[in-house]
Amino acid sequence: MKNYRKSLIYITMICIAVTVTSCGLSKVVNLLKCSFDMDGITDITWAGINMSKIKSVSDLSVNDLKSAASAIKNKDFNVGCNIKVNVKNSTSRDAKMIAYDYELLIDNASVATGSSEDNSYIIKPNATTPIKVPISVDLVKIFRNQEGELKSLVKFARNLTDYGNGDPSNVKVKFSPKFTIGKKMQTFPPFILSKTIGNKEN
Repeated sequence: MKNYRKSLIYITMICIAVTVTSCGLSKVVNLLKCSFDMDGITDITWAGINMSKIKSVSDLSVNDLKSAASAIKNKDFNVGCNIKVNVKNSTSRDAKMIAYDYELLIDNASVATGSSEDNSYIIKPNATTPIKVPISVDLVKIFRNQEGELKSLVKFARNLTDYGNGDPSNVKVKFSPKFTIGKKMQTFPPFILSKTIGNKEN
């Protein structure tokens, strides 16, 4: 099934490539030849707290706890993070990506979707270009039926990192690059980028 999906995506891309080549958009054609992978998740923040290295509630400072208490009181459970997507261009010419759509899934549960603004990412030839995908996750629904908001939030942050031990989590990003033909924006079929994290030895 996976190979069939890849073949279908490849055929779709070839069709798009034929179309854009006729328009002389060589940078878009080169984007079809790039490979995408997820390198990791960084800069996990909530209520001004850096959650990336927090293993338990006891790791929070006094100031962190004050910020957490204020956020919980205001029902602010928006967690921000950056997903690092590496784009490898093996061709000898620039590739160009106008924007992208994304969907973040943890253990096959969708937790966030979004789109970037028009940024005109230039992927240099024979090089790998890292792209930070900023994501915001509203954890209100995720916390439903959980024992404690703060413990649940710490657990969620741990599920996004390689830090410490614990049950492994499968993190996936459906990453859909965008390009333009004339003034009309087009979207590639999504690349499925995945990474299993957690359950690491100290």
